[in-house]
Amino acid sequence: MKNLILITSKLLAAVGLIVLSAGCKKLYNLPDEKSYLSTEADYSTKGFSPILGRTTVYTNIFNPVNSTFPINFSILNPRYGDGRDGSDILAVKPTLVWTQNYTGKETSLAQIEAKRHLENRPMLEILGSGDIKLWYTANKSNIKPADSLVAPQDQHFFDVKVSNSGGTRIISNLTITPTIDQPYYPVADYNTITGLPNTTTPGGHILVYNYVDALSGVVGETTNSAMNDPRNSTTGLVYLYIRKFVDQPGDSTNTAAKGHRLRIKVLDKDSVAISPTKFNTTIWADQIHGFKKDGTPGGDVYHKYVEYNVAYPIPLAVIPTKYTVGGINNQTGGDKAQINLTYSRVGFGGTTQIGKITQSFQIFEEGDWEIVFHFKTENPKFVND
Repeated sequence: MKNLILITSKLLAAVGLIVLSAGCKKLYNLPDEKSYLSTEADYSTKGFSPILGRTTVYTNIFNPVNSTFPINFSILNPRYGDGRDGSDILAVKPTLVWTQNYTGKETSLAQIEAKRHLENRPMLEILGSGDIKLWYTANKSNIKPADSLVAPQDQHFFDVKVSNSGGTRIISNLTITPTIDQPYYPVADYNTITGLPNTTTPGGHILVYNYVDALSGVVGETTNSAMNDPRNSTTGLVYLYIRKFVDQPGDSTNTAAKGHRLRIKVLDKDSVAISPTKFNTTIWADQIHGFKKDGTPGGDVYHKYVEYNVAYPIPLAVIPTKYTVGGINNQTGGDKAQINLTYSRVGFGGTTQIGKITQSFQIFEEGDWEIVFHFKTENPKFVND
């Protein structure tokens, strides 16, 4: 009982102090405590070169120099380098925004889409931390990308107003010099200035190709030589194409998923599709975070390709999943998806040989895409020795 009285007395004393403090402040008309805004608060980076068509966030670039948060940030005087109005980059667009975390374990396309919804957002935003975010809605159709030689008229200039109850500061002349959309990765075959197929020189006519990342255990059908180097014309070239497709006669089309389809295809040296069944140890459900026609995890295996219903971009978020490079154990990864096609055959001496095609990739633009592995000059050997 004594203890209870003692605790109650202490609580009443504490409440009394709070009331007294508040009363004194009111009685003597003392001002509220102000936040602090340093006159040296600034951006450590003021020039940005984002790739259009994808969401880019520049983090940890604002140095508050002991200023007090919360701080309000706003964009002022958007303009081009030649003085023209540059408020086009602040245009408000319907934007897909995550409302729940993507995990990579979602079991349907509907489950993924339920975690994000459309919000009206300006294409360029400054977050409460001072980070700068350019949304994927800024693309070549509404923002002019820079040329190979950067001219002032290709640059967006803007100022940032920084304020809290302690004051206001204007940080001037931040610049954004956007480059043309790169709808996929890798892009050796894509001219990142013009958006056209890439050639050896600006005036050349010889196409540049993407090559497959890695081959292991793959043997040439006629040479019986290891095809470990996809760039080696002696043992066999293996090209990679990431491209949009349109339905062809004989395709098993899934029109309900049109605009959200992704195919994996392998071509032989005659450009004839190799049946996916040849890759007899491939776990197709683990290649892409995609779904079959019926919405269940995995991909529909057809004679010419495997098709998935997917959500874009791929990967959907920068987190490690079983579909990304290095899998869930690559805790610094998650930015690139990865395909591993494997098959088993019996080699000389009765040993089991595992052939493997490994490829990392990204796709940023919605549509119907196919990832094609083209054995250009030598076919892989699938039959047993």
